[in-house]
Order: sequence, then structure tokens, then C-alpha cells
Amino acid sequence: MIRPTTTLLLRKLITLPPLSPTHTSSRILRRLVPTSSHVIEYQPILILQCSPDLIADPAMRKSDGHEPRMLLESLEEGKVVWREDVGEDDGQWYDVGMVIGEIVEDDEEEESEDVEEWTWQAYLDEPDE
Repeated sequence: MIRPTTTLLLRKLITLPPLSPTHTSSRILRRLVPTSSHVIEYQPILILQCSPDLIADPAMRKSDGHEPRMLLESLEEGKVVWREDVGEDDGQWYDVGMVIGEIVEDDEEEESEDVEEWTWQAYLDEPDE
């Protein structure tokens, strides 16, 4: 008997990542790609402003209330679909781990049952002083 070969489509959930062990929340300053855009690996997709607890030691912060900015790159490839109820530069702070979108294969029309969290890398995005 011959069995058809199928490819499992995979969805990657875009979450607000824990950028340090003490990091609790972020707000989205800017989405660098619009929804339904194709992204490639190492493409910057978000600029976040992070809660002061990103830097655990208060002595290492620029000030007590310093809220570092971070640039996030996707290490996934596919079509980005942002959640419509999560705003950009709306002043709202979101908890680390909150799902703010997903990356799907470009031709995927139905929701895949195979879901994983996205992989990313982040860089400090602040002017030198």
C-alpha cells in the first residue's frame, strides 16, 4: 500500500519575549513590517520599549525609571500576521509571553494545528550618550 506524503505546516507564535530573566513587560513602539508581509531570517520586525526590570541591577540602569529600547529580529521565515487588538505605539504595556502575532507559511490558508513559539534575537536600540 502506498501512503501519500504530507507536509505539516507550522505556525510560529510571535510573543513578547523575555529579554532577560527579570524582564516582565514591554510596549510596542513600532512594527517594522506590516501584516501579511513576508519576512526572512534576521529581518528586524519590532522595536520595543521594555520595563526597567529588564536590567536587574538598578546600579546598571541609566536612571531608576530607565526603560530600554530593544530591536527584535525574526529568525523565522514566512508571512507575518499581527493581532489586530494589540496596538502599535498605543502606550499599552503587555506582559512578557503575550501573543502579539504569528508567522505562517505564505500559502497557508487554514490554521495549522502544529504551533510553536518563534525564535528571535534582540539588540539594544538606544542612542549613545
